[in-house]
Amino acid sequence: MNKNLQSIFSSFVEQMKAANGVLGAWHFGSISHGTSDEHSDFDLIFLIEGAHFKEMEATCSAILSKICDAVILCWGEGFNNKAITSNSYLLNKDSQVLQFDVVLLNQEHIGDFMCKIHYTDLAEKDIIFDTNDQVTQLCMSCPHGKLWKDNVERQIKTYLLYFHMTKKYLLRQDYFKLNQAMRMLYDIHVSILLTAHDKITWGGAENKLHFLATDKQEHLKYYYCTDDFALNRQHLLNAVEWFEEDLQELSELKKLEYRLEPVTIVKKDWITDTNSLC
Repeated sequence: MNKNLQSIFSSFVEQMKAANGVLGAWHFGSISHGTSDEHSDFDLIFLIEGAHFKEMEATCSAILSKICDAVILCWGEGFNNKAITSNSYLLNKDSQVLQFDVVLLNQEHIGDFMCKIHYTDLAEKDIIFDTNDQVTQLCMSCPHGKLWKDNVERQIKTYLLYFHMTKKYLLRQDYFKLNQAMRMLYDIHVSILLTAHDKITWGGAENKLHFLATDKQEHLKYYYCTDDFALNRQHLLNAVEWFEEDLQELSELKKLEYRLEPVTIVKKDWITDTNSLC
């Protein structure tokens, strides 16, 4: 972890601990899951008394201004409301630009959906400080994360529709529409893989993908668009064949029968009509 960032963290926590209305704090993100490295940032969650919640965002900014050379910017999430404030700061310290994320949860609205996300699977090992056992109580009653789940039948249909659409974009050599379609195919293939192989109950897809088999991670890298449309065609052909294999594997793992015949039909038509790009 960056030394300047560690220094900011220590000073910030000490001053927040002394601030009126701060009930406790805990780690969130890579540190709490044991996946942090030298590039990681601190993700801090603070539990705030309702009477002090409104003023606490300004308090955070004031503290950071004192312990850093400058606060370059404060970027707030679009979901910020009376229950939660989640801000990412870019800070200047000794000519370094550092990211520092701070989340404030209003104790009076702790049951809010977005608040719950930030104390899901909270464990005592993650607690930084707890002034009156309020955070410990959250540990005892916290919600628990779930493995990835999706509507596979709908995702198969959506994949095939967008895969069919790539045919005309390839033949037109329409980079921008092809790029958008390939991004959609990527998201669907990710969801199919995670429905079959998800191993962790926290984080979004970008976290969960790191726990997939290496070959499946590599397959997903084929969903990128270049200005070489023959190469794009080959990548898409590889990708749809892996998608077909992954669906078969998912069927066997979940002991469910998915209609795979449409994949074969759409793929055969696509190959024939895009053959001129070979």
